[in-house]
Amino acid sequence: MTDTTTPWTQLIQQSHKKNYQNVVYVQMTNLRRNGQPSLHNIGFLDFLKDDTRYLIFPMALNDNNLHGDVKSNPTAQLSWQMQTTKEIYNLSGRFYITSSPTRITRFPAPKITTPNKSPTDTDEISSKEYWEFLRRHFWSSLSSQNRAIYTWPPPGETPKSDKEAFKCLELDDMLDVAPGYNNSDKILHDSAFDNFCLLAFKVSEVVRFEYGVFPQKRTIYRLDDEEKEWIVEESNP
Repeated sequence: MTDTTTPWTQLIQQSHKKNYQNVVYVQMTNLRRNGQPSLHNIGFLDFLKDDTRYLIFPMALNDNNLHGDVKSNPTAQLSWQMQTTKEIYNLSGRFYITSSPTRITRFPAPKITTPNKSPTDTDEISSKEYWEFLRRHFWSSLSSQNRAIYTWPPPGETPKSDKEAFKCLELDDMLDVAPGYNNSDKILHDSAFDNFCLLAFKVSEVVRFEYGVFPQKRTIYRLDDEEKEWIVEESNP
Protein backbone atom coordinates (compact mmCIF):
# COMPACT_ATOMS: atom_id res chain seq x y z
CA MET A 1 0.00 0.00 0.00
CA THR A 2 1.25 3.47 -0.84
CA ASP A 3 2.32 5.49 2.18
CA THR A 4 -0.11 8.42 2.32
CA THR A 5 1.95 10.30 4.91
CA THR A 6 4.32 12.71 3.23
CA PRO A 7 7.55 14.30 4.52
CA TRP A 8 6.66 17.64 2.88
CA THR A 9 3.05 18.18 3.99
CA GLN A 10 3.80 19.68 7.40
CA LEU A 11 6.37 22.02 5.84
CA ILE A 12 4.01 23.41 3.21
CA GLN A 13 1.15 23.68 5.71
CA GLN A 14 3.35 25.69 8.08
CA SER A 15 4.49 27.91 5.20
CA HIS A 16 0.87 28.44 4.17
CA LYS A 17 -0.07 29.63 7.67
CA LYS A 18 2.89 32.00 7.86
CA ASN A 19 2.36 33.52 4.41
CA TYR A 20 -1.40 33.74 3.88
CA GLN A 21 -4.39 34.91 5.86
CA ASN A 22 -7.08 35.10 3.16
CA VAL A 23 -7.40 34.08 -0.49
CA VAL A 24 -4.52 32.12 -2.01
CA TYR A 25 -3.91 31.67 -5.73
CA VAL A 26 -1.46 29.11 -7.08
CA GLN A 27 -0.02 29.07 -10.60
CA MET A 28 -0.89 25.93 -12.55
CA THR A 29 0.44 24.80 -15.92
CA ASN A 30 0.18 21.75 -18.15
CA LEU A 31 0.59 20.87 -21.82
CA ARG A 32 -2.47 21.12 -24.04
CA ARG A 33 -3.21 18.61 -26.80
CA ASN A 34 -1.64 20.95 -29.38
CA GLY A 35 1.61 20.99 -27.40
CA GLN A 36 1.21 24.55 -26.18
CA PRO A 37 1.58 25.26 -22.44
CA SER A 38 -1.38 26.45 -20.38
CA LEU A 39 -1.20 28.91 -17.50
CA HIS A 40 -3.91 29.36 -14.86
CA ASN A 41 -4.19 30.97 -11.45
CA ILE A 42 -6.32 28.68 -9.31
CA GLY A 43 -7.69 29.38 -5.84
CA PHE A 44 -6.52 27.10 -3.03
CA LEU A 45 -9.18 25.62 -0.73
CA ASP A 46 -7.47 23.24 1.66
CA PHE A 47 -5.21 20.27 2.26
CA LEU A 48 -7.05 16.96 2.33
CA LYS A 49 -6.89 15.74 5.93
CA ASP A 50 -7.61 12.08 5.13
CA ASP A 51 -4.81 11.78 2.57
CA THR A 52 -2.04 14.37 2.71
CA ARG A 53 -0.98 13.74 -0.89
CA TYR A 54 -3.98 15.80 -2.09
CA LEU A 55 -4.49 19.56 -2.40
CA ILE A 56 -8.03 20.80 -3.06
CA PHE A 57 -9.01 23.62 -5.45
CA PRO A 58 -12.45 24.84 -6.59
CA MET A 59 -13.53 25.01 -10.22
CA ALA A 60 -16.63 26.07 -12.10
CA LEU A 61 -17.66 23.43 -14.61
CA ASN A 62 -18.49 26.20 -17.08
CA ASP A 63 -14.88 27.45 -16.89
CA ASN A 64 -14.21 26.17 -20.40
CA ASN A 65 -10.54 27.19 -20.41
CA LEU A 66 -9.45 25.53 -17.16
CA HIS A 67 -11.89 22.63 -17.45
CA GLY A 68 -10.78 21.92 -21.01
CA ASP A 69 -7.08 22.00 -20.14
CA VAL A 70 -7.53 19.66 -17.18
CA LYS A 71 -9.67 17.23 -19.17
CA SER A 72 -7.23 17.13 -22.07
CA ASN A 73 -4.25 16.53 -19.80
CA PRO A 74 -4.76 16.02 -16.04
CA THR A 75 -0.99 15.83 -15.47
CA ALA A 76 0.13 19.26 -14.33
CA GLN A 77 2.57 21.33 -12.28
CA LEU A 78 1.87 23.92 -9.60
CA SER A 79 4.12 26.78 -8.54
CA TRP A 80 3.43 28.21 -5.10
CA GLN A 81 5.53 31.14 -3.92
CA MET A 82 5.75 31.90 -0.21
CA GLN A 83 7.08 35.46 -0.10
CA THR A 84 7.15 35.93 3.68
CA THR A 85 9.20 32.80 4.35
CA LYS A 86 11.08 33.16 1.04
CA GLU A 87 10.27 29.73 -0.38
CA ILE A 88 8.97 28.36 -3.65
CA TYR A 89 7.18 25.02 -3.83
CA ASN A 90 6.97 23.39 -7.26
CA LEU A 91 4.59 20.45 -7.21
CA SER A 92 4.09 17.80 -9.90
CA GLY A 93 1.09 15.50 -10.03
CA ARG A 94 -2.32 15.00 -11.59
CA PHE A 95 -5.78 16.44 -11.24
CA TYR A 96 -9.04 14.64 -10.57
CA ILE A 97 -12.37 16.39 -11.21
CA THR A 98 -15.05 15.65 -8.62
CA SER A 99 -18.33 17.10 -9.82
CA SER A 100 -22.02 16.79 -9.08
CA PRO A 101 -23.40 13.21 -9.30
CA THR A 102 -25.81 14.50 -11.96
CA ARG A 103 -22.88 15.34 -14.24
CA ILE A 104 -21.33 12.76 -16.55
CA THR A 105 -17.53 12.77 -16.39
CA ARG A 106 -14.87 10.41 -17.66
CA PHE A 107 -12.77 11.06 -14.57
CA PRO A 108 -13.53 8.61 -11.72
CA ALA A 109 -13.35 9.96 -8.19
CA PRO A 110 -9.90 9.32 -6.69
CA LYS A 111 -9.81 6.51 -4.16
CA ILE A 112 -9.08 7.45 -0.57
CA THR A 113 -7.97 4.49 1.53
CA THR A 114 -6.80 6.07 4.81
CA PRO A 115 -9.52 6.35 5.94
CA ASN A 116 -12.50 5.97 3.61
CA LYS A 117 -15.11 6.77 6.24
CA SER A 118 -18.38 8.60 6.45
CA PRO A 119 -18.76 11.90 8.36
CA THR A 120 -19.74 9.85 11.43
CA ASP A 121 -16.48 7.91 11.04
CA THR A 122 -18.27 4.60 11.54
CA ASP A 123 -19.39 3.22 8.17
CA GLU A 124 -17.41 2.55 5.03
CA ILE A 125 -18.59 4.61 2.06
CA SER A 126 -17.61 4.68 -1.61
CA SER A 127 -15.08 7.13 -2.99
CA LYS A 128 -17.90 8.78 -4.94
CA GLU A 129 -19.88 9.36 -1.75
CA TYR A 130 -16.78 10.56 0.07
CA TRP A 131 -16.01 13.23 -2.53
CA GLU A 132 -19.63 14.33 -2.74
CA PHE A 133 -19.61 14.84 1.04
CA LEU A 134 -16.46 16.99 0.64
CA ARG A 135 -17.98 18.94 -2.25
CA ARG A 136 -20.98 19.81 -0.08
CA HIS A 137 -18.71 20.65 2.85
CA PHE A 138 -16.57 23.06 0.86
CA TRP A 139 -19.63 24.64 -0.77
CA SER A 140 -21.04 25.43 2.67
CA SER A 141 -17.68 26.84 3.79
CA LEU A 142 -17.56 29.37 0.93
CA SER A 143 -18.58 32.96 1.56
CA SER A 144 -21.91 34.08 0.09
CA GLN A 145 -19.99 36.18 -2.45
CA ASN A 146 -17.84 33.26 -3.58
CA ARG A 147 -20.93 31.07 -3.98
CA ALA A 148 -22.49 33.78 -6.18
CA ILE A 149 -19.59 33.46 -8.65
CA TYR A 150 -20.95 30.08 -9.74
CA THR A 151 -24.09 31.75 -11.10
CA TRP A 152 -22.04 33.84 -13.52
CA PRO A 153 -21.22 33.19 -17.21
CA PRO A 154 -18.07 31.22 -18.17
CA PRO A 155 -14.95 33.05 -16.93
CA GLY A 156 -12.42 34.34 -19.45
CA GLU A 157 -14.85 34.52 -22.36
CA THR A 158 -15.05 37.62 -24.54
CA PRO A 159 -16.84 39.84 -25.16
CA LYS A 160 -17.90 40.35 -21.55
CA SER A 161 -21.52 39.50 -20.80
CA ASP A 162 -23.91 42.30 -19.94
CA LYS A 163 -24.36 43.52 -16.39
CA GLU A 164 -27.54 41.50 -15.88
CA ALA A 165 -25.52 38.25 -16.00
CA PHE A 166 -23.64 39.32 -12.87
CA LYS A 167 -26.61 40.57 -10.86
CA CYS A 168 -26.22 37.80 -8.26
CA LEU A 169 -23.59 39.08 -5.82
CA GLU A 170 -24.49 36.99 -2.76
CA LEU A 171 -25.85 33.47 -2.50
CA ASP A 172 -26.83 31.79 0.76
CA ASP A 173 -26.17 28.11 1.38
CA MET A 174 -29.48 26.31 0.80
CA LEU A 175 -28.30 22.70 0.77
CA ASP A 176 -30.51 21.87 3.73
CA VAL A 177 -33.63 23.31 2.09
CA ALA A 178 -35.96 20.56 0.84
CA PRO A 179 -35.42 19.77 -2.88
CA GLY A 180 -39.15 20.19 -3.59
CA TYR A 181 -39.10 23.77 -2.35
CA ASN A 182 -39.81 25.52 -5.67
CA ASN A 183 -38.38 28.93 -4.92
CA SER A 184 -36.44 31.08 -7.41
CA ASP A 185 -33.59 31.49 -4.92
CA LYS A 186 -33.43 27.73 -4.36
CA ILE A 187 -33.43 27.07 -8.12
CA LEU A 188 -30.59 29.53 -8.61
CA HIS A 189 -28.70 28.01 -5.68
CA ASP A 190 -29.04 24.46 -7.01
CA SER A 191 -27.86 25.55 -10.46
CA ALA A 192 -24.81 27.23 -8.93
CA PHE A 193 -24.05 24.21 -6.73
CA ASP A 194 -24.30 21.96 -9.79
CA ASN A 195 -21.69 24.20 -11.45
CA PHE A 196 -19.33 23.88 -8.47
CA CYS A 197 -16.78 21.10 -8.44
CA LEU A 198 -13.49 20.24 -6.79
CA LEU A 199 -10.10 19.82 -8.39
CA ALA A 200 -8.19 17.28 -6.33
CA PHE A 201 -4.47 17.49 -7.10
CA LYS A 202 -2.54 14.33 -6.16
CA VAL A 203 1.11 15.21 -5.64
CA SER A 204 3.87 12.86 -6.82
CA GLU A 205 6.89 15.20 -6.52
CA VAL A 206 7.72 18.38 -4.60
CA VAL A 207 10.70 20.68 -5.09
CA ARG A 208 11.15 23.10 -2.19
CA PHE A 209 13.48 26.02 -2.96
CA GLU A 210 14.52 28.20 -0.01
CA TYR A 211 15.92 31.47 -1.33
CA GLY A 212 15.95 33.35 1.97
CA VAL A 213 19.13 31.65 3.11
CA PHE A 214 22.63 31.69 1.65
CA PRO A 215 23.60 29.48 0.08
CA GLN A 216 20.10 28.75 -1.13
CA LYS A 217 18.68 25.30 -0.43
CA ARG A 218 16.78 22.99 -2.77
CA THR A 219 15.14 19.78 -1.55
CA ILE A 220 13.34 17.22 -3.71
CA TYR A 221 10.58 14.96 -2.37
CA ARG A 222 9.76 12.21 -4.87
CA LEU A 223 7.32 9.31 -4.66
CA ASP A 224 8.98 6.06 -5.68
CA ASP A 225 6.26 4.13 -7.54
CA GLU A 226 8.03 0.78 -7.14
CA GLU A 227 8.82 1.04 -3.44
CA LYS A 228 5.64 3.05 -2.68
CA GLU A 229 7.55 5.43 -0.43
CA TRP A 230 8.80 9.01 -0.47
CA ILE A 231 12.47 9.68 -1.20
CA VAL A 232 14.01 12.93 0.08
CA GLU A 233 17.14 14.32 -1.58
CA GLU A 234 19.01 17.59 -1.43
CA SER A 235 20.15 18.94 -4.77
CA ASN A 236 22.35 21.77 -5.92
CA PRO A 237 20.61 25.10 -5.26
